[in-house]
Amino acid sequence: MAPTSARPAMSGDAEELLRLRVDVLTGQPADDAWRSTFLTDMQAGLGTDPHLLAYVADAGDGTLAACAIGIVYRGYDGPSYPGGLWGRIHTVVTDPRNRRRGLAEAVTRALIGELQERGCSSVELIATPEGLPLYEKLGFEPAAHYLTLRQPLAPAHAARPAAAGGAA
Repeated sequence: MAPTSARPAMSGDAEELLRLRVDVLTGQPADDAWRSTFLTDMQAGLGTDPHLLAYVADAGDGTLAACAIGIVYRGYDGPSYPGGLWGRIHTVVTDPRNRRRGLAEAVTRALIGELQERGCSSVELIATPEGLPLYEKLGFEPAAHYLTLRQPLAPAHAARPAAAGGAA
């Protein structure tokens, strides 16, 4: 089967996007709360929310072969973000039955193009080892000093005692 072209995802694609994002990408079922939130967000936002973007490739059998999901964020204007907009790619995944056909590249290129059309001067993502060659091919480069906090903020340390002879 020849690769299908990428198309914008619509609300009717939400179940398949969930399947690709959870079952294929992580291999683990989503809990009901997460699943419900994702489906509601996709159904309500795809095609209507200008900040939520997704591109898909159809498998030809009623399922999706691949997807790329991203979001437009507004920050502050600056040298790295003229106009203050930047994009983040949150998910790129291809169903194992459809790999090695250029579909991940097609949906990712389409998503990046749309992010840039919407004014994003920078696009970021977190790459898996499997996806890294594709992203490097597309021109992504590592960003220095990027940190992530994935747990609650640590409590502030108690005030330090004043040094001997110092002001209290």
